[in-house]
Amino acid sequence: MKIVIIGAGSMAFTPAILSGFGVDKRYQGVTIGLVDVSEDALDLIQRFARRVSDEFNLNWKIEASTDRREVLKGANVVTTAVGVGGLRAWEMDVDIPYKYGIFQPVGDTSGPGGLGRALRHIPVLVGIAHDMENLCPEAILYNFTNPLTVLTQAVKKLTRIQCIGLCIGVDLTWDHLCRVVGVEKKETSIVAGGINHCHWIYDFRIGGEDAMPILKATLDELEGNPDEIEKFRVKYANVIKRPQEPQGGQPLCTALFRNFNAYPGPGDGHVIEFYPQFARSTVMDISRFQGTAIANVKRTYPLLAEKMKAIADGSAPIEAEDFARELSWEHTQFLDILVSQQDNLGRLFFVNILNKGIITNLPQDVVVEIPAIVDASGLHPFALGDLPKAIVPTLAHKVSSLDLIIEAAMEGSRHKAIQAMINDPHFIDINLAAKVVNDLIDTEIEYLPAFQ
Repeated sequence: MKIVIIGAGSMAFTPAILSGFGVDKRYQGVTIGLVDVSEDALDLIQRFARRVSDEFNLNWKIEASTDRREVLKGANVVTTAVGVGGLRAWEMDVDIPYKYGIFQPVGDTSGPGGLGRALRHIPVLVGIAHDMENLCPEAILYNFTNPLTVLTQAVKKLTRIQCIGLCIGVDLTWDHLCRVVGVEKKETSIVAGGINHCHWIYDFRIGGEDAMPILKATLDELEGNPDEIEKFRVKYANVIKRPQEPQGGQPLCTALFRNFNAYPGPGDGHVIEFYPQFARSTVMDISRFQGTAIANVKRTYPLLAEKMKAIADGSAPIEAEDFARELSWEHTQFLDILVSQQDNLGRLFFVNILNKGIITNLPQDVVVEIPAIVDASGLHPFALGDLPKAIVPTLAHKVSSLDLIIEAAMEGSRHKAIQAMINDPHFIDINLAAKVVNDLIDTEIEYLPAFQ
């Protein structure tokens, strides 16, 4: 088995992926391909991989190169976690629109920040997939790179490679609801669908029974009205001493749930970028959350990098399982998918794939985030039918611009990029949309060869 990691210098993914492989003997003797444009990052992750292999007697064959074509040949599985321009470019995605009064807590999916990242990443992901067509056409591409929806759609639209977008977001929202109500996740089930970073849980059950009423009652109690929750205390004795979420933890998601009877996720920071018209509403004022995702990365990643260097240099114990747990994020889903397929487990995951009849009231040629079973024969999506009518307009509006963004990125078309932002709800002024897009492109031009 050959697994290729493109963007191997990613602190968010690669150390944890390799550590996860390190504690599973099924990956003994596999070939690990590492690709990154940074020679320094590649050297570090290569040394880290060799330490994991030696420590656990895995006998990995490790291939590393700044040229992906030297590594892709014969791959069975390819992962992408690239960040063109790194943290500097991401800061531009958030800071440049902010000059014009546009707030973005994350800025990696929707709005002008999502556009900037899409313009940088779409040509790269499509290029990787084209190389896979020549060097490993049967391999599956698991994409972690944001903006996940449009990148996965670009690969599916422009290449023949099977591409699956992975994000842990739905599970995070599910976890959040379980903490709010105070139940063990294993006692619950959900039905969820939508698009990446704007999914909706519209069926939530405890022991097979509808738990939406108890979720509403719990949220009422958190906001100072405990009357309704008393009705459920006898029936659900396990919620008497529940560890509740902080009051007002997700005010926008809560307000949307109260109106739509479906709970969005993964958290206000992402969801507000699909509903920017509420950015300064009485529901929430996001100005204090400006750029919080970047701030978190700046705070946490240097510490992880130092730990990784110490492990790679042999000056710290490896404790691969602990390190994998410390970085538990999207990689855990990826590892579990591989195991579910190899062992024919038929486990449930949430994935991003082309619609093709899964959600009947969204376009069929766009990527959607949906539940799927994975077994030895592959991935089997659930047929969700119609999503609740109230949640469809925002989703349909967002996906309607994805092909325009793909064309803008591949053609280097400012005109099409501006058209996409004129249609984006972050903008109420046509001329402002053009100014922000041109400023983004001009400032990030070194990372945008198609626009040069």
